[in-house]
Amino acid sequence: MKIYGAGLAGLLAGCHFQRATIYEAGDKLNQSHKAVLRFRSNEVGESVGIDFDKVKVHKGIWDGDFVAPNIRYANWYSEKVIGRLADRSIWNLDAVERFIAPEDFLLELADKCEGRVKWNHKVTPEEMKDSSVPAISTIPMMVTGEMLGIKQVALHWPEFNSAPIVVERFRIKDANVYQTIYYPSPATSLYRASITKDLLIAEYIDEPDEYNFFQSFGISRNDCVKIEKSNQRHGKIAPINDDWRKSFIYDLSINHNIYSLGRFGTWRNLLLDDVLKDINVLKKLMKNNIKYERAKISVAL
Repeated sequence: MKIYGAGLAGLLAGCHFQRATIYEAGDKLNQSHKAVLRFRSNEVGESVGIDFDKVKVHKGIWDGDFVAPNIRYANWYSEKVIGRLADRSIWNLDAVERFIAPEDFLLELADKCEGRVKWNHKVTPEEMKDSSVPAISTIPMMVTGEMLGIKQVALHWPEFNSAPIVVERFRIKDANVYQTIYYPSPATSLYRASITKDLLIAEYIDEPDEYNFFQSFGISRNDCVKIEKSNQRHGKIAPINDDWRKSFIYDLSINHNIYSLGRFGTWRNLLLDDVLKDINVLKKLMKNNIKYERAKISVAL
């Protein structure tokens, strides 16, 4: 078996398909995911043997002061993060229990797949077209379609729109809290900032501006030591027609022996908890290895 992509989804799949070879265009030390990584349950950690911390996360909305959710703030926030009006998590400010992965979670997954990852290996169209063995693809859906030549013959090929995000990370000495603040105001490109123990993560649509978000946490810039700034090309993805999306996934599995996985492979916003569920679906599909069962992927994903 082959797995295309050694991001979070690809490496998680690699831990569950332990005979698979994983192909990754980038370097092992170049982690692309720098935003907040929280889980609704401990299932992902348990499935790979990595301890998660159970915490309670407190949330708020800031617009010069703390405010309650309302339609204007919800619409501002939605427009900022996905470019259209839709219900987002900003409506619910209740404290929630979450499970926190180690900061080096991706590297720990990579270590568990040691010896099976081919780093700095850009998959070619010829490799992808070889359907003699099954493959799991976390490569963005539109890239897969172009490499296989599907784009040239597909009806109603959609626009795959996404917005890059920029992430800044800081360390706060002696901090030990779990908090998230939303910033709906269009006056700043910042949309969310979170403290996870002593790690402060600020997430921006477009380039960071000079907005003083530190005051919303009751701290100053001098309390923080900046660690890094990074860019995530497909930070926020816009949905495409769901019937077309499922049909594309079905076509890959039936005609190309490629199973789609992850946010970009299935082109939908989801958490890593959801990726684990999809991996279990793929296990069943591959085990049964009959068209009727394989076709269920168009419904499951």
